[in-house]
Amino acid sequence: MNSILQVKLTFQKESNPARVTGKKLRKSADVSTAKIESLIEGLKVIQRFYRDTPKLMKDILIDVHYNDIVAKSKRIEDILKPVGRKVNDMIVGARFSDAPSGQENHIITYYIDDETVQRTINELGIVRQFVEAELNGKATSENFDGNKKLRYNKYPLSKTKLRNMIVECSVIDSFSVPAITSAPDRDSFLVTFYKTELSLSVLLERLGIEPYSYTSYGNDTISVNRDLYHVLNERIPYMISMISADFSKIRLEDMFECHPKVKIQIPDPVHEPIIGVVDTFFDESVYFSKWVENIDYLDEIEHFQLQNARRDHGTQVSSIIVDGPRLNPWLDDGCGRFRVRHFGVCAERIHTARLVRKLKEIIRNNPDIHVWNLSLGTEDEVSRNFISYDAAALDEIQTQYNVIFVVSGTNDNRTTHPDILKIASPADSLNSLVVNSVRRNGQPATYTRRGNVLHFFNKPDVSYYGGDYDERIMAYSSAGEEEVYGTSFAAPWISRKLCYLIDIMKLPREVAKAMIIDSAAGWEYKQSSYRSMDMIGYGVVPIDIRKILSTENDEIRFVVYGASETYRTANYGIPVPRDEDNKYPYIARATLCYFPECTRSQGVDYTNRELSITFGRINDNDKIDDINDNLQEDSEARTDERKSRNDFRKWENTKFISTILKPQMKPKKSYGERLWGFAVTSKERLTNQMKKSLNFGAVITLRDIKGVNRIEEFIKACMLRGYIVNRLDVENRIEIFNSTQEEIRFD
Repeated sequence: MNSILQVKLTFQKESNPARVTGKKLRKSADVSTAKIESLIEGLKVIQRFYRDTPKLMKDILIDVHYNDIVAKSKRIEDILKPVGRKVNDMIVGARFSDAPSGQENHIITYYIDDETVQRTINELGIVRQFVEAELNGKATSENFDGNKKLRYNKYPLSKTKLRNMIVECSVIDSFSVPAITSAPDRDSFLVTFYKTELSLSVLLERLGIEPYSYTSYGNDTISVNRDLYHVLNERIPYMISMISADFSKIRLEDMFECHPKVKIQIPDPVHEPIIGVVDTFFDESVYFSKWVENIDYLDEIEHFQLQNARRDHGTQVSSIIVDGPRLNPWLDDGCGRFRVRHFGVCAERIHTARLVRKLKEIIRNNPDIHVWNLSLGTEDEVSRNFISYDAAALDEIQTQYNVIFVVSGTNDNRTTHPDILKIASPADSLNSLVVNSVRRNGQPATYTRRGNVLHFFNKPDVSYYGGDYDERIMAYSSAGEEEVYGTSFAAPWISRKLCYLIDIMKLPREVAKAMIIDSAAGWEYKQSSYRSMDMIGYGVVPIDIRKILSTENDEIRFVVYGASETYRTANYGIPVPRDEDNKYPYIARATLCYFPECTRSQGVDYTNRELSITFGRINDNDKIDDINDNLQEDSEARTDERKSRNDFRKWENTKFISTILKPQMKPKKSYGERLWGFAVTSKERLTNQMKKSLNFGAVITLRDIKGVNRIEEFIKACMLRGYIVNRLDVENRIEIFNSTQEEIRFD
């Protein structure tokens, strides 16, 4: 087996070379005078609606229905443009239409002043006149693009403005007033409002709603009963951005059976790494209690919960983290034991807002812990168009602090399963590592829920062995050893592995997450596993940690870590060894992970920043011949937003690219003395300017199709180029970890 290598590449920073060019109509698109008149009438209807509605806010909310999934560069820029501002800055929400999967289109909500709306109506009238007179009533790519005979100077708009508005009309279906079509069948639920200049308290005060009748969840969300919702929906339906079931009750969904209690011996902890657990209360009477620093994290009002409170679930979760391999020898991962700092936040149920508040306090006050296990979940399926309140809080915490949450994928505990439920919150957290459960044969457990999130984000991330109704695993609580099953008991096994990689192997969380996902995906993902991605994620993580920290003799696997600070961060000098014919006899794969900031109010356009990855040979044009044929950053290529999201996982914070081993594959040619390149390209959703750096971690694997071990040649070539290369030697890292934990006494 070969060791995993840690290669410290030197990256060069590159600005965006793309030049701003004029907009053009798509070949299949056209804009008729009837279409323009329809858009004008749509804006007039919106104006009449707001004139007949009591004025509560300064400006007006408008839904723009696009006829495709649109990239930032394809959104409207001249239509509805306020004076001195960009239209993109006026976006307050984004969702997809209710069309079947694969046919959804963007619906983006803008907060625009009425003067801008009236000016747009007037300008569209001029555009209609231009199309009628100059283009015989219909603009097409044939009669519009490149036509030098068009008389732009006859009209009171600039040539650029006219052209841009015509192209923008081609990507819009219609305008409308925002409206929520349905509410959950619940007695209470969450209502989120679009962001305007009004604070939530002032808005509700103007409506005459008393503060005691609702509970605030941050700056834009309240919990309401059905009667109050009817009042809001009758008076300000256009201001309601999201409605979801009241996820305020966190439920324990996992089941267990007890075995007779026996006395178990365990050594005292010394200086093992600590994993944070946020769960139900912990029972300090168990045999491993010295390994757990228990904190009942309750306020004065909640202390009544301690009376006769159940402590089994939280204790069981911590038992796996501390002593899981002894309880389940077949799941011995080679990671040893871990200490736990256990925060009991509830007996069985907790309000979401209270849980979020506690999580923020706990993480802020425990900076020494890097891995946090959260095996709590709700029942209701996540929304198709927005991230849940608690999941968004987890994403925010992870961008602010150097931590990673391992979250259970939630269970379907219905007695019958006519269909497969979607995962429940907070398993829709994008920055967290979300874990589903599989049986011993690697097939999804019978209670497994499915992703994805926001139509295409790949959740869960991975799967692990969490038992099943007829195939349980062992955990421990005050009643003794117990047979359990559920995603709650799959997650702590992954917490163990992550903590091992981060706290013992001293890898950044981005690299550790990438290694877990890469180990689950392997070479099989692109060939078969992707068909089950909505249930098992990228695959089942190997049991033995050595399977993650080593590779086959015919493979070169190395990790890189860097920060994206400009448009492109790249290295074009990776010295991949050639064979005796001066060719490259490899298939390759790469996994990239990063933790972007996110904005819940942006709906389906949730992640603020996108990092895309390219890896491959440097060709004769001095470009990377990407193993995934990623053409997004090629100025000469044309890829639409829908294809970029489906094929290249655009906007997702985990990227996995891979070539596929096929029969009778031949080595690929080398382009002279050019080497291999690795590049990360950054895009901002809300602004064109990079506000701050964003760390990323990547795992890259090269597999020799001839079965030759070329790792020593690769190490030597890297060192000759001045790169620092370290082997991720497990024994050496353990010795270093132990030595750094020793107490030094001064006489």
